[in-house]
Amino acid sequence: MAVVSEDDFHYSSNSTYRTASSSLRADQEALLEKLLDHPPPGLQRPKDRFSGTYIIFFSLGIGGLLPWNFFVTAKEYWIFKLHNCSIPATREKPEDSDILNYFESYLAVASTVPSVLCLMANFLLVNRVPIHVRVLASLVVMLAIFVVMTVLVKVDTSSWTHGFFAVIIICMVILSGASTIFNSSVLGMTGSFPMRNSQALISGTT
Repeated sequence: MAVVSEDDFHYSSNSTYRTASSSLRADQEALLEKLLDHPPPGLQRPKDRFSGTYIIFFSLGIGGLLPWNFFVTAKEYWIFKLHNCSIPATREKPEDSDILNYFESYLAVASTVPSVLCLMANFLLVNRVPIHVRVLASLVVMLAIFVVMTVLVKVDTSSWTHGFFAVIIICMVILSGASTIFNSSVLGMTGSFPMRNSQALISGTT
């Protein structure tokens, strides 16, 4: 019968546990080295040539927050579009002033609420809808919203300021939901890749 030395036990304030013996550690290290030198066919790790996978995940991280950045950084554009040019500034309606003064707050609400709801929906659909469908569908929706916003740049909205504001909020709700599904799906996909790619995705979002 093997005799266990007291040196193999570690004591803490509320528990006592036994560390692996030196022979056991040596066996584990030898087995690990053997697996690393000759991994089974199912454990073969493909090489990331020219850091292509890293660059792709970094680009996906940038694209995840790019729609929100476009909305919040174009402050002068929103002021110009939401200001009713057909009405002098001295006769401006209180509703128009409210839209201009609290426009960023409206955007924040229109972005946060759909994000939470779509995050929950993505959690429920993760095993029902394939990841490539979720990613491609969200990208198509974001592209369609960008097309609509680009067209509205050339449209005179001075006669329908409130309607334009409603269109912007609706677009923001849809865009925020699609962006959340895209980001959460891609982040879940990185679990099948090495940690380096997860770092690339996080670096792209920041």
